[in-house]
Amino acid sequence: MRIFLDHNSGEPIYRQIVEAIKLRIARGDLAEGDKLPSIRELASQLKINTRTVVKAYETLNSTGLVVMQHGRGVFVTAPQLVLSKRDRRKVLLDHAQRLLAEAKRVGATPEEVVEIVQAVAEQMMEKQT
Repeated sequence: MRIFLDHNSGEPIYRQIVEAIKLRIARGDLAEGDKLPSIRELASQLKINTRTVVKAYETLNSTGLVVMQHGRGVFVTAPQLVLSKRDRRKVLLDHAQRLLAEAKRVGATPEEVVEIVQAVAEQMMEKQT
């Protein structure tokens, strides 16, 4: 699994791993039952400490996106129930704030951000049909 890390972004490495895996699940690149790389494999590939991968996998496990099976590995779980409108809004606001902070860091305009979000949404909708 290819995950690109930005060591200058200010976002913790474990969080970048979590977001990369969440994106792959949302896009359908990872499906229920798919096995993620072992902790050692991913740490070696990314050249990071194994504890960072453990933290990322534990975070994914606590959100119900993966299940950790001792001795077997980490597997993508079935999609969870839809969040309430209030909870969904809270999650999306958090992501929007992080997206806009990163956009500002790299010098992107609000128009660029909107354009990119719309393009990604269209791509994801096409994959679902």
